[in-house]
Amino acid sequence: MDIMFQGGAGEVGGSCIIVKTENSKVALDYGIRVEEGLSYDAPKDLDAVIVTHAHLDHSGNLLTLADGNTVIIGSEATRDITAELLVDLIKVQRANGNNLPYNQSDINKIRELWMSREKLALPGMDISLYPAGHVLGARMAYLESEGKKILYTGDFCLHDTEILNGLNLDMVPREPGVLIMESTYGGTIRPSRKELIDLFFRSILDAMDKKGNVLIPTFAFHRMQEMAVRIDTAMKTGLLPRYNAYCMSGLANKITQYFNEYRMLFKENIQEQKIPFKYERVKNLKRAKDIREPAVVMCTSGFGHAGMSRELLFEWADDENNAIIINTGYLPEDSPLTMAKDKRILETDDGWFDVKADVKQIELSGHADQTELVRFVETIKPKKTFLVHGNSDQASALKEKIDESTEVIIPENHEDFTV
Repeated sequence: MDIMFQGGAGEVGGSCIIVKTENSKVALDYGIRVEEGLSYDAPKDLDAVIVTHAHLDHSGNLLTLADGNTVIIGSEATRDITAELLVDLIKVQRANGNNLPYNQSDINKIRELWMSREKLALPGMDISLYPAGHVLGARMAYLESEGKKILYTGDFCLHDTEILNGLNLDMVPREPGVLIMESTYGGTIRPSRKELIDLFFRSILDAMDKKGNVLIPTFAFHRMQEMAVRIDTAMKTGLLPRYNAYCMSGLANKITQYFNEYRMLFKENIQEQKIPFKYERVKNLKRAKDIREPAVVMCTSGFGHAGMSRELLFEWADDENNAIIINTGYLPEDSPLTMAKDKRILETDDGWFDVKADVKQIELSGHADQTELVRFVETIKPKKTFLVHGNSDQASALKEKIDESTEVIIPENHEDFTV
């Protein structure tokens, strides 16, 4: 069995790992580096592509398979949300002057190629999928071929969030010959979820006390829905006072329909509601001019480099009464949010200006941190572990914690291994 790391090794983005046997050739994820767009040199001679979840760094390159017959494997929720994200990808690329040769018919073809099964047999290979936590529809992939066993985690987490249960370790197969595991936060130990949520609400309350605006840049898929439920519930229960609160993302609105459709995949309190992602205190808006200040605004993009979050960041950053709350742990170095947080400055066409707003990074992540990653390895007991989907410092820090439990390899892109 050959394992070829096409993308996602030593980096966060472009996840694509090829597993090849004498009879079958499978890709574990087929993602893009979002800032670079599609990769046309990714392997096409595949029997199947397993998509662990819908984020574009795991699914975005599927467009290049639209003219073929490669089977795509993943959950139904991942299929539906991936389709929406691919529509948006084409739209964004065209807006940036890159007219991709794809349209809705290509996305429909991808839907036709998709098989939503938890188990599937290919020639000489059995594939099983297991819930991974992280986001709606996320799965781990377990491959068995001629006595060889590979477990690929994709992105996962063990802890519960307000809407989604974490990974149940009891369901995951033990002692695979090879574990391919994410290491996004392999060197990071977070405070408890409760501590982070408490800090998040205190930051909002501080701005509210000053009648300031609160900007929460977030992602359209899962983070927006989770954040809106968090804010809406807090205002309904009195944890936060009544305040103007808005979601601003057309893409998020489309995805939220699937969250209601697949409500049985969430925690019990969500399942019990007929339309759980219909908010009472949080309104959907399309235009910034319709915002009634002071306000709490959740909007895309999550990195603050485009969309409404960039517009409001530059508008609100110079007021000391306002707050900007970053809820992702990973930020690109060139992101305006990184500049606002670390350098306390932002650049416009007219030059630089000082950031006076309160800028906090409170990592409400759906990824496992170092403690969870170590626990996963010690429980699963793999013989050999490849660390992917993490920068080198994060992967190296994790390697030090687990190298007594398993043989650890930190591969590079385009590196091949034989099992």
